[in-house]
Amino acid sequence: MSSEAIRPSTLDGIKRLAKSIKVDRGIQHVRALDDAAQSAGFQNFKHARNVLNKGTDRPNARPGHRLYLTVYWRDKEADTRGRETLTIWLDTLWGELITPAQLDHHRALTHFQPEGPDHLARRDMVQSQSQARRAICAAARTLQFMDTTKLRPSKSHSRAFPHGSSSNAVPGRDHYSIWYDRDTKRYLFADEPYELAAQSKAAERAAWSERHGFAIAKPSWSGMYNPDGGSRLYLIADSAKGVPLAPIVAALDRLPTPIVEAAWDGESAPSTPIFFSPGTIARNEAAVAKPAATEPSRVTSGQRNTVGYVQTFVGPQRRPKGRMPIEAHAQVGRLLKSVLVSSYNRKGVYNRVNGIRSELDEWTQREYNYAELPSEQFFDLYYHESGSSFARTLSSDERALHVDSMERVKQILAQHYPNSPPLRALMKKVDAAIGSMQTWAS
Repeated sequence: MSSEAIRPSTLDGIKRLAKSIKVDRGIQHVRALDDAAQSAGFQNFKHARNVLNKGTDRPNARPGHRLYLTVYWRDKEADTRGRETLTIWLDTLWGELITPAQLDHHRALTHFQPEGPDHLARRDMVQSQSQARRAICAAARTLQFMDTTKLRPSKSHSRAFPHGSSSNAVPGRDHYSIWYDRDTKRYLFADEPYELAAQSKAAERAAWSERHGFAIAKPSWSGMYNPDGGSRLYLIADSAKGVPLAPIVAALDRLPTPIVEAAWDGESAPSTPIFFSPGTIARNEAAVAKPAATEPSRVTSGQRNTVGYVQTFVGPQRRPKGRMPIEAHAQVGRLLKSVLVSSYNRKGVYNRVNGIRSELDEWTQREYNYAELPSEQFFDLYYHESGSSFARTLSSDERALHVDSMERVKQILAQHYPNSPPLRALMKKVDAAIGSMQTWAS
């Protein structure tokens, strides 16, 4: 999108546009700020700042809820690593827009997980600083879409297609996502093809919408997928049963220009120490400061073999006392990842094993400090699996191999952790995954 066509409506939007103008025109940043402010209808940047900050309690204060988005990266060829964190503002707390489980329902959010009431972070380490920034910007755009429309991402694809069949989907669809309204239970299809491809299918798409009774609308806000690379957002819904498009378009058109890597204004920092948001710190301090009287007065069997900790966003938890060697964690991680890459379509296995590794990942954080376990090594223990298979079935030999892997996980855990309620609960999850694997039809 040409910077001349952008008309930001917020101070952050003006700053992002100024960065693009600075690069495009090769001018000083101060001049770029004034030019960006003028494109938004102000005399200069000072005028814009005074107007947009009017009525706030302090300079640069703004209403809403702050959300931090973090991605860690490592460039192996350049032997460099770091952390990228972007701050965005939402009208609604992110936890009220989407549940942690629903983060998996959209491509831009699927690798993020809660780190605090004001923080989402990717736990896998990406391969470059640029990739980290692109991932954050895509997540930010998606969250802005949700915050503005109050729609949630969905995997119920058939609900958004004519007659519930994907064979009836709009011609030329690309990079699409499904959204639903929690109040009305209505659905919307967000299509984000590249503009030239959409134009080549314009007649077919118009005929399709008339044939099926669907409406197609194109907001001026260019979308979530790749707005700086040429993709454009089209909203598609059943004219009678779908989400009404006019209010959605009006809401999106009030958004500032989409956040993109070229206008990056986030924080770039070393990969260690790990970033903790203000909300996460406050939550943890509150949990630790909770009066002892609120704890159970009687220690249950095996409870002496546990130690308490505070899990971000979740709150106080307990884990087995002591720590498992890093080499044992690595072995367990390899075994769990070998099961995960083969079991995506067997959710009774995949979801349980994914939960097991997430819990062990939390335990590892509490057992070792950064000096003992550097970030890049920590991230590789339970994540970064590759070569995922989407097989619908496995042979009996393959299933037996994965059962053996999970049995081995139990043996390693029992060898290194004392008998305790947290360990027994984890073992039950492994047993449940084994049971699901054994009943997976070949």
